[in-house]
Amino acid sequence: MKNLTYYPISLLFILFIISACNKFGELGGLGSAKNGQLVASAYKVDRNQPDTLLLVGAKTTDSIHWSVSPSGFDSLITQKNGALIFFKKAGVYQVKTTDNGVAATASITVSDSLYHPVISYNYLPLTGDQITLVPHFYNNAIADSTYLSFVAQTKNSYCGSSVLSVADSLKNNSFGINFIRVIQPSPCVIGQSPIAAVINFTQNQPGLLLNGTFPLSVTLNGTTYTGSIIATATTITFNWNYTSGVLIAPKQINR
Repeated sequence: MKNLTYYPISLLFILFIISACNKFGELGGLGSAKNGQLVASAYKVDRNQPDTLLLVGAKTTDSIHWSVSPSGFDSLITQKNGALIFFKKAGVYQVKTTDNGVAATASITVSDSLYHPVISYNYLPLTGDQITLVPHFYNNAIADSTYLSFVAQTKNSYCGSSVLSVADSLKNNSFGINFIRVIQPSPCVIGQSPIAAVINFTQNQPGLLLNGTFPLSVTLNGTTYTGSIIATATTITFNWNYTSGVLIAPKQINR
């Protein structure tokens, strides 16, 4: 049995980081800020330290223009009325927004120290979660490579950079998957979203998925769900009768 940790596809959604920054505790002074004020989570940061900004009272549908002066030493990611920014060089920077002709500015001081994040990890059970498995079949005759894979996605949301820990096994054409836990970093800096993992059953034995019926079992939260894989010359069908816990969709793919 392979006990592997899969890195989440949800890392691709970093542009949604700002949705997690609209909490009072993450943006200093937000509770007393006035509409039209540009507030930051920190006004003194180190080089490469992430900082978040929010234009208070702006509508998410507003067309907001963002700029930084002096320019050329920052990385700015904007999303509606919020932004994530990193600075590569020490100095004092002015972050400016313009919303319907009205300007707002926040001054950020960057030290010469290099930011070294201290990250710990929390190990979370998948209690109450639901997993959807999306099957794929890969066949490359030139490379003599054939394998069945699943993209597994949670229903619940976790920190976007969390890792879904999974064990899989393939023996005598019997397929097994065991969802173990979620490994979540603390602090979380990129917001909450469902997370996903890719599980590959590579061809490591003769006759993988020849025509026939093969057992499939998936364990989640101590419950083992069982079904089968029915392979023909043209299709792979999943005999899977569950409507909760662990789902498979679609239940038939071409090979």
